Amino acid sequence: MTTTADDPITEQPLSDPIDVELPASPAPPARTTAPARPVRRVNSRRTRVTVRRFGLFSVFKFALIFCFCAMVVGWLALLLIYFMLSAAGVTDTVAYWIGCVINTDNGTKNCVAAGIDGVKLFTWLFGAGVVMAIAASLLWTFVALIYNLIADIVGGVEVVLAEKRV
Repeated sequence: MTTTADDPITEQPLSDPIDVELPASPAPPARTTAPARPVRRVNSRRTRVTVRRFGLFSVFKFALIFCFCAMVVGWLALLLIYFMLSAAGVTDTVAYWIGCVINTDNGTKNCVAAGIDGVKLFTWLFGAGVVMAIAASLLWTFVALIYNLIADIVGGVEVVLAEKRV
């Protein structure tokens, strides 16, 4: 029997302190009315892991990067929509309507279009997005702190991880 790189054969299973193979459950008694239980594959491993604590600084770093990236994606989407509406002439019409509402003392017959400065608008939007990303990161960190406090009482969340070997 030859072994290739695609189909390696090992004599002993890998021993990892985290990976623990659970014993197979005993076969149920034979019943005629109950459906057959699925057979557990021999090539899969399962392990139970308990999440007891989150590192608050690592949660803050992850949340900050994630929220900043989401903010940039949203900001770029709004910028693209603004350029499309500007090319279609919608922003000029909206500026004219705003000018009619703001300049009511001249009457509606003498409307003057208000200027919409896109550079100033998107600079303010970017700044507001950065502030919101920082606020969301602090909120995520606070939620992780609350989880850590509750996990000290109840013991954490148990997760079952499964690995299928091909």
